[in-house]
Amino acid sequence: MTALRETSMTEITRMPTRRSQVTEWVLGITGVLAAGVGVWMYYIPTDWFLGGLVEGWPFAMFIAGGLLLTAAFGLLARMSYVDDPLWSARVVVPTVLALAALGGAIAFAVIWII
Repeated sequence: MTALRETSMTEITRMPTRRSQVTEWVLGITGVLAAGVGVWMYYIPTDWFLGGLVEGWPFAMFIAGGLLLTAAFGLLARMSYVDDPLWSARVVVPTVLALAALGGAIAFAVIWII
């Protein structure tokens, strides 16, 4: 009678795709700060020594903040999708936030142009 020997199967594992989220945090914080400066510039008086900048700066800062937040949430959504390739809440929420930030930046750009 022949005895079968059990062979060990080697499992091929891939490198972990987890990386530092420093880029997302830096872009997000910079975007929030840029939008905050835009809000602050919106309410400064015109007789202040930088009052001449009041007209264009808030919209520029809102646009810059929106674009930075779009990049931050887009990177976060992409990394979440790479970690878990399913459309879970962990992937959908940053994607929706990135699209909302992009929509806000586009809306302020249109208002600024008009």
